Amino acid sequence: MIAFTINKENKPLIIWVSSLILMLFTLVLVGGATRVTDSGLSITEWEPIIGVFPPLSLESWTLEFEKYKKIPEYTLVNYQMSLSEFKVIYLWEWGHRFLARVVGLIALLPFVYFLISKKLSKSQIKKSLLIIILIGIQGYIGWYMVQSGLTERVDVSQYRLATHLTMAFIIIYVSFMLLFDMLNLKGNFSSPFSKLWSTFFVSLIFLQIFLGGIVSGLDGGLIYPTWPLMGNTFLPLDYWSIDLGFLNIFENRSNIQFNHRTLAYLILFLSLINIYIFKKNRGLFKISNLLLIIVLIQIFFGVVSILFYMPWETALLHQFFALILFSVSIFYRSIIYRSK
Repeated sequence: MIAFTINKENKPLIIWVSSLILMLFTLVLVGGATRVTDSGLSITEWEPIIGVFPPLSLESWTLEFEKYKKIPEYTLVNYQMSLSEFKVIYLWEWGHRFLARVVGLIALLPFVYFLISKKLSKSQIKKSLLIIILIGIQGYIGWYMVQSGLTERVDVSQYRLATHLTMAFIIIYVSFMLLFDMLNLKGNFSSPFSKLWSTFFVSLIFLQIFLGGIVSGLDGGLIYPTWPLMGNTFLPLDYWSIDLGFLNIFENRSNIQFNHRTLAYLILFLSLINIYIFKKNRGLFKISNLLLIIVLIQIFFGVVSILFYMPWETALLHQFFALILFSVSIFYRSIIYRSK
């Protein structure tokens, strides 16, 4: 049995946090589109106030384009880009930054109102403040990431990109914890083993998201457009470079793509075990089946993305279902931890 509560008192709170989560999902997807379209370095400055507005005249557009022409991505890769083409990538990045500001306001302003109105419990106040602080830190991480591609590189650091992506999912996680608190979510199945198992399962999904950020940062999805083998072998021949040593797992594209694939297979296998473990609990059995379906869909879009050299449509669908899988897994774990 899974139970939750919605009444007149907590309904505005639930609407607020649900809207915040929806906007966070949108922000992650727009961020993914910004990455896929190679738009992330188009705005070379961080202007918290003036940056709210995009260029509104030919003169201002030309000025922004001249700034972009000074960075390696333009001089080494996009040196034939026209102003009209620049506008496209600029607006993707501007849209991502604008949505980030909107998310910050959605988190902050209603919180202040509900705090003054004394509608939040102490636990909810702590979680809300944590979300606001993390969103602020995320803004800094985003700019820190962009800076890595403005001087010597033609792309952002895969470490910083993965950190930026991971922080987004941490914020989503805390937001769901706040929502479940407001819903007074409860279940009817809990044991020390199930708590440990669900934590392990969700942790692997979280790790997979981080690895996905590394893959994206390295354009690792482009190196072996074959499946189920990588080239002619299961383990790519260039999986390990002696020169890189331990850094292979972060800087060797073949290594990181193989690791990302292998962890996906492991999560699929554990999803099947999950169904077996909770076969006697109706609620968790249904959630376990849902998790398996989402994992299969996620793997499908991952494979299609690899085979067709990462088209933006399937790449974004792959990221969208990562959000869905992460959200359902959080719900599944929370049901177990909130059971008596």
